[in-house]
Formats: sequence, C-alpha cells, structure tokens
Amino acid sequence: MTIFAFGSIKAQNSKAYLGVSVGYAIPGGDGSENLNSGINLGFINFGYRFSKTWGATLNLTSSGFAYKNVGSLGVAVFSVGPMYTASLSDKLSLDLKPQYAISIVGKEKGTGYDDATLKGTGFVFGSSLNFGVTKGFKLSLNLDYTTGKWNELDMGGNTYKVTTKNSVSSLVMGAGLRYNF
Repeated sequence: MTIFAFGSIKAQNSKAYLGVSVGYAIPGGDGSENLNSGINLGFINFGYRFSKTWGATLNLTSSGFAYKNVGSLGVAVFSVGPMYTASLSDKLSLDLKPQYAISIVGKEKGTGYDDATLKGTGFVFGSSLNFGVTKGFKLSLNLDYTTGKWNELDMGGNTYKVTTKNSVSSLVMGAGLRYNF
C-alpha cells in the first residue's frame, strides 16, 4: 500500500480536533438482508487529548440505506468514548476509539411506516489512520463497526418495547477531514 502524507504536524501537538467524514456503509443485523449498502455522513467527529496518547471522542453520524423493494432507512448514531492514539511518524498516527452508542435512531421513509421511529443503544468500534496535510488539517481513513439493539418503537403516539429480531449493525469504510487545534 502506498501512503501519501504532507505537512509536518504531529497529531499529539494538538489538544483537540473537529472533523467531518463520508463513507460507504454496509448494513447488518436483523432485517438487513432487505437493505442495500448506503452512504454514511459523519456530521461531528470531535476528539480531545488528555495526554499524548489518551483522550476522549464524541461522534454524530448518519447512514442511509435503500430497501431492495421500496423505501429507505436512515440510522443516526450518537456515541462517546475513550481514544488511544499511536504516533506512527511525524505525519502519521492511528486512533483507536471504542465508544458507547448513547443513542441509535432509525427512521423509515416510503415503506408505510413513515411515522415509526426505532430507538436503541450499542457500541462503536472505531479507528482512524490520520495523515498530516497542512498546519492544523489532517485527512483520515476510517473503519468503524457499530453494533446494537433496537429497544423501543415509537409509532402513532405510542411507545412499544422491542424484544425480538432487534439487532442493528453497520460497517463503515470512509475518509474524513479534521482540523486540529
């Protein structure tokens, strides 16, 4: 594999970063056999370092999947957790980010269940390979696996407990841009 990196900023020289990302999302879990792969957007990718190697991360992402027959499913994930950073060189670092998914929300469109909202919790196992670009900016290659369970279904003003066929997961391969400050 050939890696191109520019700039001379170390990841550990900054205390925090804020970024965005886009990626290819592969659905998993119960009912995923009826879904096509889709797109993932990372609206908020935030990290704060307490030391050169340890920190915390907070993320808000959303994936969109089309059903094979009709309609679509949108899944948003809000997660927080620790971050371990390994400096591989002056221009290259690896972040490992296990996170608790405080909220996983699913919403369908065009399926006849447009007023239904699925809610759940889970875990995200994230990683980012970060490349220096210019002072402050870094590019990242990301690999994230999310797994969880739907716990509730809100529909027609009523909330129902979900207890069967309720697993949800996705594998996201993507790229991002972050600003270190």
